[in-house]
Amino acid sequence: MRPELSQSRAFLGHLAEEAQVEPILFGTAVLELLGIGGFQASDLDVIVSVEAAEVLAAVAGVEPDGEGGNDRFRSRVHFHLEGAPLVIDVMAAMNIGSSDGWTLYEVEEMIEIIANGRRVRAASLADLRRFYSLAGRPKDLAKIAAIDAMPT
Repeated sequence: MRPELSQSRAFLGHLAEEAQVEPILFGTAVLELLGIGGFQASDLDVIVSVEAAEVLAAVAGVEPDGEGGNDRFRSRVHFHLEGAPLVIDVMAAMNIGSSDGWTLYEVEEMIEIIANGRRVRAASLADLRRFYSLAGRPKDLAKIAAIDAMPT
């Protein structure tokens, strides 16, 4: 595992342990940890409950920016954790915008990944595929293809 990802995971793990919350990793970092498609995460995307987000922000000394987002994504609670090599993007009650309106994205199935002796909860490949399909951005098509190419 590349050092930036390892150090960022360790940073998140320390804060999560102190806050007594269990974040769920999703996005490109999961693909990188699983060695799918040769992707490298530019940040760590994390989903937590609204309550866990508030506790994690307090432990990290970060003021959540309230409902953060853009025309594709918005979250009831959103903030960045800085201090690790990769920015950690924390979201709670995340919605994905499409032509059909806003859809709440909830992880339905979690997996556990052990890397460098540390355990991390992550969205399953089925959940990631669903996320990328809902997001519908051009960069997501390659990620869907990589997931679909995985042997079953």
